[in-house]
Order: sequence, then structure tokens, then C-alpha cells
Amino acid sequence: MALKIAMLGWEFPPFISGGLGVHCFELTKALGQRGVLVDFYMPKSQTVPESPHPNVKIIPVDYSSFEGEIDFHDIEFGPYYKFLKTSRSQTATPDSDFVETESESYGLNFFEAVGRYNFLVAKLVEIMHKKRHYDLVHAHDWITAKAGISASKKIGKKLIFTFHSTEFDRTASLSPFDWILEIESQAAKNASHIIAVSNMTRMQVSEKFQVSQNKISVVYNGVDPSKFKSQAKKEHFGITGPVVLFHGRLSIQKGPDFFLKAAKRVLELKPDVRFIISGKGDMLPQLLSESISLGIMDKVTFTGYISDDHLPYLYSVADVYVLPSVSEPFGLTVLEAMVNGVPAIVSKSCGVSEIINHCLRVDFWDVDEMASKILAILKYTELKEMLSDGARAEASHFSWSKTANETLLVYNKNMS
Repeated sequence: MALKIAMLGWEFPPFISGGLGVHCFELTKALGQRGVLVDFYMPKSQTVPESPHPNVKIIPVDYSSFEGEIDFHDIEFGPYYKFLKTSRSQTATPDSDFVETESESYGLNFFEAVGRYNFLVAKLVEIMHKKRHYDLVHAHDWITAKAGISASKKIGKKLIFTFHSTEFDRTASLSPFDWILEIESQAAKNASHIIAVSNMTRMQVSEKFQVSQNKISVVYNGVDPSKFKSQAKKEHFGITGPVVLFHGRLSIQKGPDFFLKAAKRVLELKPDVRFIISGKGDMLPQLLSESISLGIMDKVTFTGYISDDHLPYLYSVADVYVLPSVSEPFGLTVLEAMVNGVPAIVSKSCGVSEIINHCLRVDFWDVDEMASKILAILKYTELKEMLSDGARAEASHFSWSKTANETLLVYNKNMS
């Protein structure tokens, strides 16, 4: 009999803000190919995402899901950081489970949205279990943690919980949000088994949340080479000189400010280099201001959000990829760059650095060394070709098929 999983998520292509959405899409697709039946729960958007495989059912969640028997249509609130319209509110608080209040409001803040979504998902999984007879509940990151814990208890099935990051990572050198840390701690303690995306994350979860390392399995992300087949050339975009790329969320965690400081050093010695910063995030105004203050605004291109469809073009014009993250549980974009044969410079604080050899490593704060490594790749053709060829070959070993197989091992060990 096919394994049936209630998987709880927050984002799914085309609604993604980072690696979590990519991971959920690729993992469910690969599990579906292996005969696993996955019901993927996510907040309802105006357009229901397309399932990546016939065995994967996308279940959008809101209040109308409970009208009559189960109704997934005519949804009135959306998923991503803001709701379109609501008539009631279930809000998670640090000292209690979910508190129901009456409200008539638009644009609820992020934490209210998360609390309400978790409340609804747990109830809906309970209802659907009577028909689907789930074998396990699998929740991703703190944003679905309370729902995972509650749903697991309601249907009497074990909880698998994946840490894609922790609040310590997301806030980097700033003070972590205690409320989120408490949710993560509860997820770590209540899960039957934990999946971490790197050994770095495994060690952090074990130490910070005081759980045995035996309870945590490391399952690395993968990459799909078939998604990156662009033959675009620089001249197609009016670019003539070397290109150094940063691609990711513009947050303190990812270190884009260190990328800019390194760019300044590089341009002092090689002024024909073009730096591209791709992504969106709350640091954008600061980065724009800093590029002006450094006197390099004319050498830096801010692309904003780049969709998956256009991402191959970005990598195809890059000569060097840099990820100077302050604290990075994995770093999926590094594998994407490598599968495109783009030499990568990775901070030593990135989990992906555990598993790759054909890259250059640097401390995120050492902008002089970062600049030196960028200049070395641009100057020495043999170094660039060695890193490029090795990266492409090495990245091919990290597939989503492997990720799914290792996830299945975790499922099977927790079925008894």
C-alpha cells in the first residue's frame, strides 16, 4: 500500500521567496515519482499552484475549506504575509495554543497570518485523515511547526520536522526573536524525527534546542540541471566586461553588504567588472544607499526578484558567483551556480561548504580576501576553468532524487 503523507508548507512555486519553496516542490515531485501520495497543505492564493506529479495533491487552506463537507473553492484570504479578507482570527501566542478572536480586518500582520493558518491546517488535516488515512505528518520550518505538532496529536501519527534554518540563522548577528525560538524548540521536542539540511544545522538544532543528535538526520538539498539550459550570452544583455553575481534574499543573513564592500575593492583594481545583485528583501534601500556612498552605483545592477524561468539567464552571464552569508544552513543557489559551471566563492558559514570541494571559501567578513579571490578567478583562466569544470561535475552528484530517497528512509524508520 502506498505511503500517504500530510505535508505542511507555506510556499510553493510560483509563490516562493527562497529555497524552502524550491525544496518543497522538488521533494514532493520526487516522492510522487516513487509512488508516495503527498497531500501538500499551503495557504490559499488566488491561483492554486500546479501539482508537480499526479501523486501530489495541492490542498489550499482557508475557512471555506470547512463549509459543507470540504470545499476548496471561493477562498477569501491569501497566503503570503497578507490576507485579502477575513471574518475570524485564530492567533498563536507564546503562552498558549491558538486563541480565537473575532475581527473584521484586511492586511493582517505576518504573525497573525501564521497563527491562523496553523490553526486551520491542523483542523483540516484531522478532517482529511478520515478519508486519506495518513501515515505521517511532515512539517517544514517554524512557520508550520504548531500545525505539525497539533495535527500529529489529533490523528495519532508521528511528526517529521524539517529545519531549513533556525531563528539564529535568519537574524544572523542580531538578537533572535524569542517567540519564534520557542516555536522551534517545541517542534524539535515534539517531532518523532528531525531532518536538517546540513550538518551545521544538525549541530545547531541539537545544541540550541537540547535534543539528541541521534534524533536528527542530515538530508542535503539537490539541484535539477535540466532547469538550467540557457545559452544566453552577455552581448544579448549589452554586457561587455566580467560579471560577478550575488543571488538571494536581501537580508542580513545573506551578507549582501559584504558583497558590496568587496565589489568596491575589486573595482579599484579592475574597473570593467559588472556586479549584479539579484533578489528582494528589506535590505534593498540600505544597499542602494551604500552603493552610492561607495561610489560604485554605476557598476552595480539591482535586478529585483528574478523568477525561476529567468534564473538560467542570470547564471549564464556570470563569471563568478559569491554567497557571503553570515549564517547559511545550506545555500541552494551555490549548487545552482555550480551546475551552470559558474565558479563559486562561498562563506565558511554556509552548510553547502560541507559537501563541495570545487569552490573557494572565505570568511564572510573578510571583504579583502573576498575581493582577492574574485580577482584571481577573473585573472587566471586555468583557475576559472578548473573550478568551472569541477563544479559542474560535482553538482551533478546532488540530485533531488537522492534527497527524496534519504527522506523516504526517515519516513520508513518512523512508521513503526
